[in-house]
Amino acid sequence: MELSVSPSERARKAHARVLQALQGPGTQRSLAHALGTSEATVSRIKTEKLEDTLVLLYQLGFKVVSADKVCVDAQALEFMRQAALRMLATQEAAARLWEDE
Repeated sequence: MELSVSPSERARKAHARVLQALQGPGTQRSLAHALGTSEATVSRIKTEKLEDTLVLLYQLGFKVVSADKVCVDAQALEFMRQAALRMLATQEAAARLWEDE
């Protein structure tokens, strides 16, 4: 049985990931430059608005993911899971996945 994670909990985890990403040397400076603002403004956004903004997004059903991730429709993901389960149901079927053509 899969436990449902609340939007607020997802937002809290996203907040932690974003804060971690902002810890890199020069990250806030680069972000400020990209936004055309000061480091102080980026710092203020981080401390005063970021958490609430993430809660808002997650309550609306959005996700925040890193750029190296690929998002797929939930139905497509379920199809892929079911197909993989069927394919791996037997040792023979699993072996076919690794055969050279």
